[in-house]
Amino acid sequence: MTTTLAGIKALLKTKISNITVDSDKIFSDVFDYAEGDFKKFPAAVLSFSGGEGEVLDTHRNERTYNFILKLYQEQSKEGRTKEEADNIMTESFDAIMESFDQDPDLSGEVEIIRVVNFVTEFIDKPGTYNYATFNLNCVVVVENYA
Repeated sequence: MTTTLAGIKALLKTKISNITVDSDKIFSDVFDYAEGDFKKFPAAVLSFSGGEGEVLDTHRNERTYNFILKLYQEQSKEGRTKEEADNIMTESFDAIMESFDQDPDLSGEVEIIRVVNFVTEFIDKPGTYNYATFNLNCVVVVENYA
């Protein structure tokens, strides 16, 4: 079982990177650090946002690691149309939800991972983007004694 922040981040990045639709990887770029200068789309950015813990008993602690996953799809005259961008985001959204629904313990590496909140938006900054934000909670149990 994976219990460290570094290990869980790596598991999540690998999982997100390998999500497919019709045998094609859905995300062109996946980052596990703050990034905003995207070269390929759709892009995904995973960041750790905090956590909490509690004592279960004399030899185990339960920890919840909180992550934010942001998906970006550009739309512009040079890139995708508004409709294409919306279709890509809808497909990406469904793929993320299905992936975590079908593998709620990351192949036995964590107790459970939950998509606890999600929002879709449209932003207009240098470039125009459709984006989605997912809040993920990953629960692990840590043994106090080796």
